[in-house]
Amino acid sequence: MRLHLLLPKVEPEKWEESTRCVYPGCAGKRFRLHQPVKKPLRETIYQEVQVYRYQCLKCQRTFRVYPQGTSGAQTSQRVKGLAVLLSLLGLSYGAVSLTLEALGVQMARSSVYALVQEAASHVPDLKRDRVCEGVKTPALGGDLTTVKCKGKWLPLGIAVDPLTGLVLSVDTLSAEDTQTLRDWIEPIAHSVGAQVLVTDDADGFKTVADEIGTQHQVCKSHVKRNTEALIER
Repeated sequence: MRLHLLLPKVEPEKWEESTRCVYPGCAGKRFRLHQPVKKPLRETIYQEVQVYRYQCLKCQRTFRVYPQGTSGAQTSQRVKGLAVLLSLLGLSYGAVSLTLEALGVQMARSSVYALVQEAASHVPDLKRDRVCEGVKTPALGGDLTTVKCKGKWLPLGIAVDPLTGLVLSVDTLSAEDTQTLRDWIEPIAHSVGAQVLVTDDADGFKTVADEIGTQHQVCKSHVKRNTEALIER
């Protein structure tokens, strides 16, 4: 497979000239340079860029004009794109964070997660199985977890190929009921041609396996954990 990495460029010397005031309700088209400002940037090459503040001569309010590849955010568009790309290629959020750190960019795994979700909101059905198109496996592993995002616990569904460990999909779930699990698992199972669904021993997963026509197997870690608990009792 050949990958073409089309990441946004950061060009500190290029700006897009404003032709109209950025504020709603103002149709001003004439501006004056108000102040140049140095902006710190989270980037692989440039540590800071120069930003220009302009004043609208009609409404008298000021606004900033950013160089190509940057915005009001602390992180450049190139680093954002790289974080999303690495995640889609199968790296965990923590692994993406460590990779960016090796390139000189500090980014927490929670920030990586937020970038991936933002990208997913603009691209319908953005999933790792689209990048791994053509992957076939007789077994599909599914598990649920939660992450804390902005003070709230967010349920996630993680689908993997248990034979190779390849991550097929990481999706946000609205709930953990049987219908939600089926809506999440079924299209992935059909895409990879899975005949066996490997999960924990939750009843919801067992019901989903029956409804989509796959066999169900409890993963070895849960079997071991349950057996040890039974022996201890």
